[in-house]
Amino acid sequence: MYLKLTILLGAVMVPLNIIGTTAGQTIVDGVITQCGQIGSNITLICKNAVNGVAEWRLNDSEIMRTRDMELTGTSLTIFRISKSQEGQYSCHNPESGKAYSTISLVLGYPPGKPQVTCWSVRYPLNVVCSWKLENQTYLPTWINVTYRYGIEDAERCSNEETLQGNCTIEDIQLFSKTPYTVKVTATNLLGFRSTISQFIVEKIIKPDPPTDVSVSPIPNQPKKLLLQWKPPVTWPDPSLFLLKYRINYWPEGSTRHRMIEISDQTSYTLSGLRSRALYFVKVAAKDFVDNGISSDWSPTISARLWSN
Repeated sequence: MYLKLTILLGAVMVPLNIIGTTAGQTIVDGVITQCGQIGSNITLICKNAVNGVAEWRLNDSEIMRTRDMELTGTSLTIFRISKSQEGQYSCHNPESGKAYSTISLVLGYPPGKPQVTCWSVRYPLNVVCSWKLENQTYLPTWINVTYRYGIEDAERCSNEETLQGNCTIEDIQLFSKTPYTVKVTATNLLGFRSTISQFIVEKIIKPDPPTDVSVSPIPNQPKKLLLQWKPPVTWPDPSLFLLKYRINYWPEGSTRHRMIEISDQTSYTLSGLRSRALYFVKVAAKDFVDNGISSDWSPTISARLWSN
């Protein structure tokens, strides 16, 4: 059974002994693989049967008639099929038990619409787009990703990146009002869905959180704490493309958080604090001129104020 999403790009790998059959079917080494959608009605046809009669088995066990299935001559119809009914079906001569044909029934869903997000974490070097499907398909699902700037020719994301679930757009055009267009298409044997997303680079800037955040008491300063941090390691040039920072802090036991925004510095003295109290602090980064959105918060850290 296919329990994981398989993502491929470009040419589909096909065994040399596959014979094409009807839609949703392939034959490998004499075994027919048939694909069906969970919850639908599925009909299996016994090929090579003689006298118009066949006995059906599932995983070598005889199939008993129920209200959810119908046996008509050499065909087997299963109504509102469930994932538990996936398996290897075979039809046999009722008298000799000789197998006429074998069908490996694989069940799943067509892909849902891809949910696409694009962010420039390493501005101004690149944009990274990623995606996920609305649903689990239970079937091998191929992902194809293309992008273009304005009306330029579309470019295809690399196979290696697509397998990892993302696509990096290099050499991005800065300060342009012309959008980029990204198209993600998910395809399996039951269907396909596409999503087209557009963005302006400066509107999707989102730095990673600051790193090496620390807070410590200041000797002989019972109402102050020293907060220090470093710019995100993924931000290419903080001296040229400046960042500003948001500081969120609060004392132990309080639900009231204070917020401070500072520009282009990597330390700050928190003052006016409660003596001997334990304070919690976290920091976020944002593009200096307010393009895009703030980073996620850094991990929360804490320190107690200095006391004799």
